[in-house]
Amino acid sequence: MQNKLLTYDEVLEETKENKRFLLLGNGFSMAYNKDRFSFTSLFQSAVDKGLIDSKSPMYEIFKDFDTTDFEEIIKNLEISIKVFNAYKILKDEDANMIYTDAIKLKEHLVDIITNNHPEKITDISEEEFEHSINFVKNYDSVYTLNYDLLLYWTTMKLEDYKDNEMIKNIKLEIGDGFSDLENDNKDYVVFTNSGKNSRYQKNFYLHGALHIFDNKYEIIKNTYSRTKKTLKEQTLENLKKEIYPIFVSEGTSSQKKSKIIHNAYLNHCYRSLKALGGKNSLIIFGTMLKTNDEHIQDAIMESNIKKIYIGIGSIDKTSELDAFVEKAIKHDKKVYFYDYRSVKVWR
Repeated sequence: MQNKLLTYDEVLEETKENKRFLLLGNGFSMAYNKDRFSFTSLFQSAVDKGLIDSKSPMYEIFKDFDTTDFEEIIKNLEISIKVFNAYKILKDEDANMIYTDAIKLKEHLVDIITNNHPEKITDISEEEFEHSINFVKNYDSVYTLNYDLLLYWTTMKLEDYKDNEMIKNIKLEIGDGFSDLENDNKDYVVFTNSGKNSRYQKNFYLHGALHIFDNKYEIIKNTYSRTKKTLKEQTLENLKKEIYPIFVSEGTSSQKKSKIIHNAYLNHCYRSLKALGGKNSLIIFGTMLKTNDEHIQDAIMESNIKKIYIGIGSIDKTSELDAFVEKAIKHDKKVYFYDYRSVKVWR
């Protein structure tokens, strides 16, 4: 067991001979603004803010279905209206009440996920982006558990900086699996990067992201460059068309994994994590991979990655990861710890 933490520079030095992969948790977003991104439960946040009354039928439905997934409840409310109407057992006023609650939930969802989020990329300073770009540029691929747009915006800026030669020695390529195909005149691009083309994808949103939507028969990505609309405007417009953002925000590990394997995009990203291998290294920043992320632990263990570096705040924190270390040893992997405070993420 280590008796002192490595510095981040020492991690980069130790891993320079082979490929590096980065796994980000909420600490990446909290490093930008702790107040904006410190909450962990969308459902509890909605209850705390009074958006969902703990004595309301809406609250009871969440509890009865044993879920905190807004999309699941919204769809169930809308389906129930159709079923009750078909059996002619629903009065107009009852149908209106259920329909109104479904609309409210959509509005709540938009409010919760956008109110604390920077409205546009220009809200973040160039100096802050320089730090975040210098952080991610050292990796061959980046995997993230976050569904906010900070990594997406960072990679957009990285492309600009690379083209203008403002930052040197960039390893990370800008590929997220979305492309134009025949949609040149659309407001969105489509996820096409699977199978033999998967090698071109370098950024993976393991729990989805606010700019990625399920358009029933295709996975799409909205872009500000095409719509000139903010995240909030795009999200609200899509929800009105029953196009939902793909993100896994909460729940147990098994609930998260169930949602992942039933979505083509999420499952592709998850399988990519499991396929990492060789003499390469995985650097983890901003997450301790606790019980509600055991599915991510399992994917890492299933991979052929041999070295894992985890960022923590003090040497005493290593005991909280004893179970993870034991699991890693059984899978012929070595775990090292570094001081996450030695990383200049945003400033």
